[in-house]
Formats: sequence, structure tokens, C-alpha cells
Amino acid sequence: MTKIQIKQRPLLTRPEQFQGVPPFIAEILARRGVQSEQELELKLKNLLAPELKGLDAAVALMDQAIDEQKKIVIVGDYDADGATSTALMMLVLRDMGAQVDYLVPDRFKYGYGLTPAIAELAHHTYQPDLLITVDNGISSHAGVDAAHALGMQVIITDHHLTTKETPLAEAVVNPNQLGCEFPSKALAGVGVAFYVLANLASLRNRQGKSTSKVTQYLDLVALGTYADVAVLDYNNRILVDAGVKRIQQHQCRVGILALLDIAGREATSIRAQDLGF
Repeated sequence: MTKIQIKQRPLLTRPEQFQGVPPFIAEILARRGVQSEQELELKLKNLLAPELKGLDAAVALMDQAIDEQKKIVIVGDYDADGATSTALMMLVLRDMGAQVDYLVPDRFKYGYGLTPAIAELAHHTYQPDLLITVDNGISSHAGVDAAHALGMQVIITDHHLTTKETPLAEAVVNPNQLGCEFPSKALAGVGVAFYVLANLASLRNRQGKSTSKVTQYLDLVALGTYADVAVLDYNNRILVDAGVKRIQQHQCRVGILALLDIAGREATSIRAQDLGF
């Protein structure tokens, strides 16, 4: 029988880190994982540096695919994280002029992740040169092999835990893969996609190519991160805060505004809690 343990977060151990905050507020913040007063400054400039294993290889392959007008297919998942990750990839890559389509397969029919059946479906439907997974794929060894056999290159972007070797894709970006030293292990799938696309946009901007302002889509990153119940560490709080502010200013997808309307929420006054549970 599984034994349930209740763990209490440690008390404030470094009060000097909260000189400008009342003690009882500092204690509350510490119990929520806030390490210092500086972590209350939720600026995009404070995001962790993009030092993700596999990131450079993924960006180079995507950049080449756009330049050569290769066909790209995004393989997503049905939940909020998978849906927002798919939408983010589609919007940004289309901004850049890519030939890109997507699949969100029926999990009950094709299984979860990049299965051989999904690789076959992608090939039959779109004949892509490059297949990119979002919010899945880290355990899809057979699916990657099947995609290769069908002539596709594969990039995996995922965030799920794994203790095994990664599939033999052309690039794998996952902060939780073995050997990745990215400090935050809490990124949702849409957060991983954001890092990949932001760095792709930066590369293409430096080279004077068609690009995209990826931060305009932070509403999707906020929704996917919060709805996936990702741990709100400092890095994720920055992403969610920036996305919520865009929603409050109506600088977001019309679909999000429609969902808020159905839920009886006013966009100008929403909080992160309105995005999930």
C-alpha cells in the first residue's frame, strides 16, 4: 500500500533576503517557494537563460526547414498544455513563413505520444519532411523509429519525466531528460515550446530572416502552464504573469476571450487562478 506523506515547506531561513517585506509576508512567500525579495520582480529579462540540452540542434533544424520550405507537422496532445503548445508552434512558425500543419491524434485510437500509428497518420496526411512533437514524445522510441523509416526527421519537445535514454531523434528538448542542466524542471510543454521558438526567432532576427515576436503569444504560455498545474517556480511565475497581463489588456487570442466570456470572467480583472484549478 502506498504511504502518503505530508511535507511541509521549510520556514524562512534567510530573512536578510526579504529586507523590504513585512516578516509575516516574507514567511508566507518562503512557504510558497519564493527565495528572495528579488523574485517578486516578474520581468521577462529575468527568465532563465536558454541553456537547454538539444536546443541548438532543434533550432538549427527548424531554421533550415523554414528556409528550404520543407513540410513540417506538429504532433500535439489533447489537454490544455498540448493544445496551447500546438497553437504556439503553429502561430510562430507561420509568422516565419513555414509550411506547417498539425495533428492532435485521438488518444484512444492511436495511443499517447508519438506512436508508430501516429507517424503513419502524419505521413499519410501531410507527407512531412520534419515532425515536431509538443508536450509528448520523450518515451516514443518506436514512434521515432517509424517516422525515420517513413523519411521524416524528428524533433521532440516535451517536459515529462524520464529515467531512460531518449529516443534517437534529430533533437530532443526536455529539461527533465538525462544530462540537461537547465535549472528549472518545472516548465510545462508550452514553456519548452516557448524557449525553442524564442531562440529560433532570435536566430532568424540576427540573420535578417522572416521571424516572429514570440512574446505576443504569452497568453497561450500562461494558459497552458497554469492549466497543466505546473509548479509555479520563479521562471514559471514570470511566464504566467506576463501572459495574464496580455489577457488583461485584451492582447490575446480571441478564443481565450471567448472562454472567459463563457466562464463569466472579465478579462481586465482576471488572475492566474481563473485559468485553471
